[in-house]
Amino acid sequence: MADSKNSNVTTRSMKVTIGEKKSQVPSKKRNDEEKEPVKPHPPIKNKSEGKVALRKPIVPPPIGKRKGYRRPMKELLLISLLAIVILAGMGAVGWNISRKAPFDDEVVAVTIEAGMSATEVSFILEEAGIIDDRKRFLDYVVSRQAASLLKSGTYILGKNSTHEEILKALSSTGRVLELLVYPGYTLKQIDEMLTVRTGSKPGAFVKAAREIGSAYGLRFVEGWFLGGTYPVEIGERSARDLALSMFFATEEVVRTLSDSPLLDRYSIEELIIIASMIQAETQDQSQMGGIASVIHNRLEKNEPLGIDATTRYELDDWENPIPVEALEQKTPYNTRRKTGLPPSGIAAPSRAALHAAFYPETTPYFYYLHGFDKRIHYAVDYEEHKQNIEKYRK
Repeated sequence: MADSKNSNVTTRSMKVTIGEKKSQVPSKKRNDEEKEPVKPHPPIKNKSEGKVALRKPIVPPPIGKRKGYRRPMKELLLISLLAIVILAGMGAVGWNISRKAPFDDEVVAVTIEAGMSATEVSFILEEAGIIDDRKRFLDYVVSRQAASLLKSGTYILGKNSTHEEILKALSSTGRVLELLVYPGYTLKQIDEMLTVRTGSKPGAFVKAAREIGSAYGLRFVEGWFLGGTYPVEIGERSARDLALSMFFATEEVVRTLSDSPLLDRYSIEELIIIASMIQAETQDQSQMGGIASVIHNRLEKNEPLGIDATTRYELDDWENPIPVEALEQKTPYNTRRKTGLPPSGIAAPSRAALHAAFYPETTPYFYYLHGFDKRIHYAVDYEEHKQNIEKYRK
């Protein structure tokens, strides 16, 4: 597994060191015949065990020369010519092309402590660069008779926000709903559910998650929001309140797992990606440790994970059969065709999935499948896996 550069992620009050990266990826349900694990890490394997016969490496089937893998030469030349014409035109009209960061909004995380006055809140907002004149903002709050409505908590606020937008974000409506966010939901699915349950604007939760990613320096946001039950205030602040609660919940769980020996091999972000894939593969907590061992075993051997849920995430289709051509394309989320992890998580993990990712079971397995008998069946090699397919899937 190729080494990667170290990076740091600073969350609310925790400095998370992201160590050597070995890969990236997410997942959900996968085609049983493609599921493939990785060997346990050094802290997990006992070197005193007897030698095991060498197992043939897992290699993805050859792609071949199917139409779509290589464009005809004439088409490539035509595309190149068209690109030159477009770039020339853009230069002629003075277009300025610049590379954008993953999260474009300039946002800041601020915390309002319980008992703070409107004057103190105005000072904090000015210090954070969210407003440029605390007296004008205070006058605005007083004129709206909203000083008593300001609520304590942590907020993600844009530096270009209007006084009205800031006041709406900080004000309390007093109407609270207990909302269950199912582990395994994507940010998009959470957004849709929140819109139905609270009437928040479509896209508000996804936007809030991206703002948190920008404020806390996350490389990706999918997978950083823990599934569970949360109190959500109905109103303008629903999406941001829920996103912050879910993010902080993930942070707290990760803090309890920070002594995992796997952090010598993987970064926090990589283990969160793995947790999201585990969650996508099963809702049964008793199966998560075994699935985690398969994933880690495969990663250690630098073998494709073969988890189709990552492709489903990329296609944004969790129900229909995956098109054959999608499984044959070399994309960042196709874990049949590439080794290592996808670039981000693929779903909201549960506490159990995070624990399994940080502390997998120790097994020799590299394959697993869910049989028609509602049970999970593991295999050490592909021959045993094929026998399980014949026995439990046909």
